[in-house]
Amino acid sequence: MTDELRVRLTFREWAMLMGVLLVALLPGFFSIPVMDRDEARYSQAASQMMETGDYVDIRFQEDPRWVKPAGIYWMQVATAAPFGGPDAPIWAFRLPSLFGVLIGAGVTAWLGARILGAQGGVIAGSLLGLTLMAAVEARTAKTDAMLLAAGVFAQAALYFLLVRAKEPPKFIGAPLIFWAATGAALMIKGPIVTLVSASTLAVYGIWTRDWSVLKRIRPLPGVLVAAAIALPWLLAINLQTDWGFFEKSVGHALLGKVAESDDSHGGPIGYHTLLLSFTFWPGTLLLGLAGILAWTRRQDSTVRFLISWLIPTWIIFELIQTKLPHYIFPAMPALAILAAWGAMEAGSLLKSKWPKRIHTISVRLFIIATVILAAVPLGGQAYLHFKMIESGIYTFNDDIMIIGVIAVILGFLTIEAGLAVARNPDNLKHILLLLIASTGIYWAVFQGAFPGLKVFWASHEVAKQVAQLEGCDEIIATTAGYREPSNVRYLGTRTYLADTGEQAAQFLKANKACGVAIIDRADRLSFDAAMTDENVIPVGLVDGYNYVKGRVLVLDILIHEDADLRISSAE
Repeated sequence: MTDELRVRLTFREWAMLMGVLLVALLPGFFSIPVMDRDEARYSQAASQMMETGDYVDIRFQEDPRWVKPAGIYWMQVATAAPFGGPDAPIWAFRLPSLFGVLIGAGVTAWLGARILGAQGGVIAGSLLGLTLMAAVEARTAKTDAMLLAAGVFAQAALYFLLVRAKEPPKFIGAPLIFWAATGAALMIKGPIVTLVSASTLAVYGIWTRDWSVLKRIRPLPGVLVAAAIALPWLLAINLQTDWGFFEKSVGHALLGKVAESDDSHGGPIGYHTLLLSFTFWPGTLLLGLAGILAWTRRQDSTVRFLISWLIPTWIIFELIQTKLPHYIFPAMPALAILAAWGAMEAGSLLKSKWPKRIHTISVRLFIIATVILAAVPLGGQAYLHFKMIESGIYTFNDDIMIIGVIAVILGFLTIEAGLAVARNPDNLKHILLLLIASTGIYWAVFQGAFPGLKVFWASHEVAKQVAQLEGCDEIIATTAGYREPSNVRYLGTRTYLADTGEQAAQFLKANKACGVAIIDRADRLSFDAAMTDENVIPVGLVDGYNYVKGRVLVLDILIHEDADLRISSAE
């Protein structure tokens, strides 16, 4: 197939692909505040690396973060350093995630072009980079987007070694790329990509009965390359922590998630499949065609490879007890290529009744997902308004309502574009119109709605009010009743997340001059009781909603009566 098609993307095609992705991924990238809990912990740990100069041990305040390797923290340090270092805005820490999605989509387009031609590559890369999964991960300062980039590099190299290479190739080439990407992935999130590659290799080998692939991946020099990338830090951290990192990362973060759900992130078998209509949106429309193509062309060696990449990975993460939507992200490039392939071959695939029925089901799932996503601004505003009004807090926002109406209109336009694709899936212009329409929903949700829902971002609003205080070079804060990590990211590494109002009171009494207490009304009685004969002065008030725990917050911002702090006269 590739002999008859142009397999290299032109500069214009690359520019179009990256341009569409950036238009979709940048809304909200700079304006959404720090998100709890993972993003806050990752960015804070990277900040503390810059504060302490220790780039081996990973800490959130004094607590060790030994569940993931240091690779993503180093990347965040590299991108945050030019923009203020530890004090850089959160978007600087998100840059590796944005780059990870762009790289992952780009390599998917490159691989798709080698399989389907340039047009198919553009479709595959666009489908992956515009999924809701990618839209969320690109805006979140953590591991999974960059893990996608490393994983698709490894799998693209593995494709050439398993499908294209007929004899052991030179090591400098696909084998080196495969093992270097494997080593990089180990430094980002441990052996996840290794698991994907190993299951791909095993299933493909069993299916084709071709075990010469083991020679073609050049395991001996390859393992040395991967070890050279990952082993120095692994040795350093384990020696520094008396093997505490190994025990925590392997015993808890890896093996513990297999046997039982971790941190209440459980789910039934079928969890990822049930969410696929949303996680792969707007590519949901082409899921039926991807499945039909995979089944009808399963004797094709390339299709076998894509199935061996997708299905075993999917099954493994369905069986693991701990479940989060992004776990199957490393398998999505294979799905994107199959979806693009199915769209291009739709004319021959949809000739009988059962393929048409499957295609119709995916179209209906696309419509349902689009309606729900387009309703997020209005639904989110209504939900928060009624939750807050129960506590006597009025939060109705006219701007969000306007954005919500716009999102609904964009949703109908996206559905109309999707129906055009459903009728003519092999029309590239229709697919591009669908992808462009879907970016409008991303603008409404991520740029318009999320930043505007200020009650969502209590720690951000608290930090703005604390910043109005003057009189001390450094303000030391404590919180009670609201212990989310974003407080530390905004208020500083020395922030004390108290378990009780009494603990917060003791902290404020010990830091009278420059201390600030942020106390939820639910803990105010115990805080006041512990202050005994000492008085506090209110300097701010924040109404919020803790979306992690699902409860309303009323936060008093207090200083000691003998504090050196005062509200800035400029305010």
